[in-house]
Amino acid sequence: MLFFNFSGLTRRDQQIPGKVVISSQAIKRMDVVVIDDSARMRQLMAALLRDLGCYSVRPYENVDEACVAIQNKRPALVLCDWQMAAANGGVFLDRIRCHPDDRIASTPVIMVTGYGSRDILLESMKKGATQFLVKPVVPSELLKKMAFVLNDDRQMVRRNGRLVYMPPKKKAKAKAAGKQAAQRQEHTERKVPRQAPVPPDKVQSDVWEL
Repeated sequence: MLFFNFSGLTRRDQQIPGKVVISSQAIKRMDVVVIDDSARMRQLMAALLRDLGCYSVRPYENVDEACVAIQNKRPALVLCDWQMAAANGGVFLDRIRCHPDDRIASTPVIMVTGYGSRDILLESMKKGATQFLVKPVVPSELLKKMAFVLNDDRQMVRRNGRLVYMPPKKKAKAKAAGKQAAQRQEHTERKVPRQAPVPPDKVQSDVWEL
């Protein structure tokens, strides 16, 4: 029997540390594909997802089986192990993100790995991973990644046949607006000289010092 620590999580809306909230109704609508060549890890991940409330969990042993299944029915999310014997997570991302059907190619993918190295993170993101999850998988961390997927508003575009994520527009606009505001403030400070202090003997009696 499998057990998971759900302390701090509620069923009505799954509340997790960092003020991230994901609706239990949204989870119940999720069809998730799990790809891992370890039978034990497939069993663990599938049990965790079902306990979280996902209505459908489809585990697959290898990339080929998973790609056929995704082609027939696009899932809401894919959890794919990075390190696999036959074909690793990078191969899966190549096949999915280069699929000619944009709907298939845009399937959200959370890459799962037992090696949290920066090189693997950068490679998986470059290949089009939506998010990155390090083993051992903690329910609260998985929920954070699922919440990110459900709220991800990044656009995807084709580059050399591969569908890739574009930077979020909101953040880019906010950064540009902040830079412009800082430039205006700097310009104002240069133009407006500081007012010299008024000598005490010339201060009017009806002026309050704050």
